Amino acid sequence: MKNKNPLYVVKGKDVHETHSLIEMMIKKFNLDPLVNILKNLLTLLLEQVENYALLTVVKNFIDEIIQKMSQLTRMMGIPTP
Repeated sequence: MKNKNPLYVVKGKDVHETHSLIEMMIKKFNLDPLVNILKNLLTLLLEQVENYALLTVVKNFIDEIIQKMSQLTRMMGIPTP
């Protein structure tokens, strides 16, 4: 289903359609490499989990990242689900 009111990011001669405000910010400020680094870091951390103690450390780290990102989106006025 096609979005009735899509968001667009214009970079030079290129126009990119986005599906959310967060995706629009990522594309507008060229944060794709940072998002990929964060994904790889989280994947690496989750692969290292072998016991409950490590799981709680990784969970606390992920919770802290989510909390910081939520604060940032609230400051920017982006609604969070």
